[in-house]
Amino acid sequence: MDRDIIHYYDGNPPTIVLCLSPTGLSVARSLAPRGVAVYGIDNIRWEIGHFSRWVRHVPEFAFLPPGDDLLRALITFGKVQKKRPVIFNAGDPYIDFISHNHKALEEYYILTDSMCTEVNSIILNKKTFYTSCQELNIPVPLTFFPEDESDVKEIAKYIRYPAIVKPVHGHITRTLLRGKKLIEVNNKNALFSWWLKIKDWGTNSVLQEVIEGPESNIVVAGLYMDRAYRCRSLFTGRKLRQYPPVYGSGSYMESEWLPEVADLSINILQALKYHGVCGTEFKWDIRDCRWKLIEINCRPTLWFALTRAAGIDVVWDAYCDLIGRPNNISIGTQKNGVRWQLWIRDIASCWYFLRRRELSFGEFVSTAIYPGKKIEGVLSLNDWKANCAYILNTVMQYYSHFIKKGSRYYPTT
Repeated sequence: MDRDIIHYYDGNPPTIVLCLSPTGLSVARSLAPRGVAVYGIDNIRWEIGHFSRWVRHVPEFAFLPPGDDLLRALITFGKVQKKRPVIFNAGDPYIDFISHNHKALEEYYILTDSMCTEVNSIILNKKTFYTSCQELNIPVPLTFFPEDESDVKEIAKYIRYPAIVKPVHGHITRTLLRGKKLIEVNNKNALFSWWLKIKDWGTNSVLQEVIEGPESNIVVAGLYMDRAYRCRSLFTGRKLRQYPPVYGSGSYMESEWLPEVADLSINILQALKYHGVCGTEFKWDIRDCRWKLIEINCRPTLWFALTRAAGIDVVWDAYCDLIGRPNNISIGTQKNGVRWQLWIRDIASCWYFLRRRELSFGEFVSTAIYPGKKIEGVLSLNDWKANCAYILNTVMQYYSHFIKKGSRYYPTT
């Protein structure tokens, strides 16, 4: 093993990227072209990052799932490195693995405090997250925290419909929900049925009102907060479409400097004593003219390639700070009007809005089909193996979410 993994660097320490989805691929593309050796790990062999020219593989751990074997392999790798590697987590499947093994890993790796249980458990658990926001007077959608069936039945009588059933531990149920973060329900029977189903899956749910309005009312920020809880890198942008439609991850987005969203994000993360990379998401509530915090992702998110294209490479800025390399603070200097698209998912999102006559054919062609001045979340002129694997990756995702899983997980209501 040593012959394969010992690499001595006069410059940059290597990096481990956990989860090689388009998010992990974006992390690799931020670091590898700058001379950082990026080693990828993902037990899904058809994940897109496995095919990228920017991702290196160590056979002993490249395809290991989270668990004891991976921990032992990472410690073995870390012991023989001249400089402690940096770990970036790019996917939900590895969140618990890192938090449970944070102390064992930090002896050999550089990790952010946001990866430890004490910090990320507050954000990952929707009940503690929204409760903390309420205690800190952070505006959030009206949210209820039922403990048992009687609570749900009582809340169902007066909550406004459509309403949202959101799993407390969303990273546990994401696969069972076929990639969805939550379920929208239109009546009290559906609300109770979904709450009960998610309870059977092993986690409770919060019940939440819907903030009405188009997807363009949703804005995001990508940030890196250092160990003193100072923001060193910050990008803001706007969602134009997402997949799944209405309650998904961005599929078509645009960079836009939003000072109020920037300040809100920094204040929230400082209040939560957050150190690390994250993405915040807000939606404008026309009823009281306020931005409402929807969620915080305690890792790089799917659209982080847009931050790099707009001139604020949050991942690179985080890496520099973590290894102690001097680097300018990047706030308020982004390029506006840069657009990002995850093409296949965005086509599916467009089809949804075309069928509902909420998107014209001309708009579809000009935004989804015509290349224009935008970047693609996977496709790249200098990463052809990843380009060729894009279709395979999409087919396998469809198979795993919709064919292999079937419909047996879904309530009939």
